[in-house]
Amino acid sequence: MAQPSSTPATQPDPDLQTGLQYLRAGWFDRAEPLFRTALGRYGERPDILHYLAVCLSQRGALADAEAMWRKALAKDPNEPMLSYNLGLVARRQGRLDEAARRFRDTIRRTPSHVEARLALASIYMDMGRFAAAERELVEFVTNVDTAIQQPGGEGLKPLQARARNMLGHVLYRMGHYSPAIEVLDLAMIDAGEDNARRGQILGERALALSGLGHFDEAIAEAGRAIEFAPDSASLNHVVGFVLYHAGRPTDAIAPIQRSLELDPGFTAALKTLALAHAAAGKGDEAIDLLHRALRANPRDRDAVLQLSNLHIEQQKFAEALEALEAHLKTTDDDVQALNNQGLALRGLKRFEEARRSLKRASRLASDDPFVLTNLGRVLVDLGRAAEARTLHEHALRGLPGDSRLLTHYGACLVALGEHDKARETLDAALAADPNNAEALAVRTGL
Repeated sequence: MAQPSSTPATQPDPDLQTGLQYLRAGWFDRAEPLFRTALGRYGERPDILHYLAVCLSQRGALADAEAMWRKALAKDPNEPMLSYNLGLVARRQGRLDEAARRFRDTIRRTPSHVEARLALASIYMDMGRFAAAERELVEFVTNVDTAIQQPGGEGLKPLQARARNMLGHVLYRMGHYSPAIEVLDLAMIDAGEDNARRGQILGERALALSGLGHFDEAIAEAGRAIEFAPDSASLNHVVGFVLYHAGRPTDAIAPIQRSLELDPGFTAALKTLALAHAAAGKGDEAIDLLHRALRANPRDRDAVLQLSNLHIEQQKFAEALEALEAHLKTTDDDVQALNNQGLALRGLKRFEEARRSLKRASRLASDDPFVLTNLGRVLVDLGRAAEARTLHEHALRGLPGDSRLLTHYGACLVALGEHDKARETLDAALAADPNNAEALAVRTGL
């Protein structure tokens, strides 16, 4: 940031000089009154506004800090640090679109601003825009690879490890599990002896291995990761997450609870713990956890969908509709939310409304097997089994052999009076899942 000409270098202001020393030492409460005194003396200079905003943001006065940074940027619009800090404070307040705009503006002014580039990729990850995050990170990694080859470039390896760690996570979230592992293996080489980074990378590898269905390897990798940082909330969560997806929900509960002890605001852990409790038959505990997640972020789509799923499983259909209401008002093209709305309305026997919700979902996702089969079920309820048959057959082309889809098709065939074919279909459903109570009930009825 440009220094003002009104304070000659030969005569440093004692308040600013001492305030900066406190700032570098992390003593923000001591620095703030000194910067306020300087502000009164010199007026709203960009540098003093910036220093004061840093102090305010550190004590949680985000709105006041933002106002200071905005004033500073208005007076010094070419200073990238100001737009970068405005991006950080917007992110902390949940205004992700504005944060992304501020980081892009910082990069435009200073293309070499490393933290702004990584922050922009991280924002895209928070927004679920993983393809955009991948583009940013691939470009970043390529540029750093080139720089590392230059004389003195070896010192960039920790930065490259961090970027590849992020890229591996993005690829995992996109379902590209094998490419994620390849990138993470390179990140491990770049990490050298940085044990904290090595633990994070191993945690991401565990998630990717879990995505490939290699659960024993994933559990072992998560165990190695936690050895590097036993008090890491994220790595304790990884252990629980992998155990849950390995079909061991009861074992998953303790490490996830540990992650929440370390970070009570860790909403991803709240949602995974809710899944584990639900799978262990503790539905009420799961619902409490999801309400807690939604109090932290009422717009958390995953928590909304989980909560509505649980209510539907417990046949609390009115509660499921209530959980979905606000989300669907702002996002009326969410296929999964529309599907759950249709199931809840069907449970309340509001069949025509259910048909409309599921019909809209099917227009948005014409090949989604579960939307198709659920729309077929509602058409059977409405006495339109002949129309439903085509939908069930289309769904089974997408997921052949799925016990749930076979059950719904079998019920449709019963409604059509095709009992022999219905028996054959329901027997196939029970062969795929002998514990399918719905299939057994329909088969017994025949």
